[in-house]
Amino acid sequence: MTSSAFDSHVNGEYLPIILIETQAASTAPTNPGGPPRQLDIPFLDSLAERVMDVLYAEHSLRVYCVMITLPNALPRIVKNGRREIGNMLCRKEFDAGSLACVHVKFGVDRAVQNLPFGDDPQGGVWSALASERRQAILYAQEKQYSGVDYREVVMDERTSTPLNQFSNIQDLMQWRVARQTDELAICSIDGRGREGKGVNWKKFDQKVASVAQYLKHKVKVQPGDHLVLMYTHSEEFVFAVHACFVVGCVAIPMAPLDQNRLNEDAPALLHVIADFRVKAILVNNDVDTVLKQKPVTQHLKQSAVVLKVNVPSHYNTSKPPKQSSGCRDLGLTIRPQWVAKGHPVLVWVFWTPDQRRIAVQLGHDTIMALCKVQKETCQMTSSRPVLGCVRSTMGLGFIHTVLMGIYLAAPTYLVSPVDFAQNPAILFQTLARYKIKDNYATTQMMDHAMTMAAGKAAGLHELKNLMIVGEGRATGDVCEFSFPIIDYSSRMDD
Repeated sequence: MTSSAFDSHVNGEYLPIILIETQAASTAPTNPGGPPRQLDIPFLDSLAERVMDVLYAEHSLRVYCVMITLPNALPRIVKNGRREIGNMLCRKEFDAGSLACVHVKFGVDRAVQNLPFGDDPQGGVWSALASERRQAILYAQEKQYSGVDYREVVMDERTSTPLNQFSNIQDLMQWRVARQTDELAICSIDGRGREGKGVNWKKFDQKVASVAQYLKHKVKVQPGDHLVLMYTHSEEFVFAVHACFVVGCVAIPMAPLDQNRLNEDAPALLHVIADFRVKAILVNNDVDTVLKQKPVTQHLKQSAVVLKVNVPSHYNTSKPPKQSSGCRDLGLTIRPQWVAKGHPVLVWVFWTPDQRRIAVQLGHDTIMALCKVQKETCQMTSSRPVLGCVRSTMGLGFIHTVLMGIYLAAPTYLVSPVDFAQNPAILFQTLARYKIKDNYATTQMMDHAMTMAAGKAAGLHELKNLMIVGEGRATGDVCEFSFPIIDYSSRMDD
């Protein structure tokens, strides 16, 4: 176990902060390819508490904060030919919020001596008397709510129909098919910015019905079966998700396997298969080609033997049997029990940087609520298209790629992340050409765009909301890059 210490300016005082590297903070699996080891939080907490007590007892040092990290996670410097922990580098990363800590314990009550006190001598600003005075001052003030949308009725702009009457996205799609048969529903943009063959609402319904029939008769799925959807960013992925909805299966979207990262991706896939008892894996042509390659096949088989997991068959849904009928004509409708509260129809899977998995199940009610919040928060309308580009397997990326076009009755354009990686300007050109009002991006996308100097020449006067999502603190350079792109100066009166 190694440690470092430095002072940080907190509330007018310079207070000591202790950094500890210990093997107890590691989540590396005990066996190769096995599940990550769970952190012993009570032990880490007691270790931090013990450090505080010893330093105070031996050196009369009041510690403000103890931070525990993985071994060799702290920045190093070379001193006298040896690599030692750099205290000033640690302080710099602490101030920037970039220290990779797995457990943090504060000792504010014993370290900070100049906390403000109020008029009463019995406890300061958080005492009963101070609380009563605050309540008396703020009694007539309007309450502030964050993250709660109390608007019960959401209207469709075209027909003035309340969207709350639809219990699931599939019924809403059928309503769109009946009223906007020949309008564009979804279209892919290639690497040169050219439109592919667009799909109208009628064709959209027929393609979903084709995949659903393929699942019922070829894959032999039953309502409640769990299916892994491993697709590249494509129209086939959207069709497969809605096909799972209409046959009552639980869809688990996952990113395709990376051949350069099989040591991580293969165990992650196999653990999902084992934990959710996955019946089949649905793929398109690109992923089917990857899964049939010999290195990938052998690696999956070897890992499956070690983990004692039976790998289900994978099925390519890129070319299902053609259908001239839609879902409703074939009797593919949502059953009442599928829309019951608590009934899962979708699972979002996310892996933290230390390879811990977080899985969230969603029902039809949650899916519709997410669409409602997105529509009302960004004031999205059917007059502006929706753009899907990255992270279409979960979160906002999934909502924009798969759901919002149907919810808004707007066309959805798809830009491949692979094309964006090769030419970031393609995204900004698409935003400008189709006058996209709301878009979703990640900090990695913005960093890549800055590296390639993309977006500066694009006229994005119509872009109102650019939602940039990151896993840590937002960096200033991303904000400086984003504001000139959006060009807020052109709409100061909005």
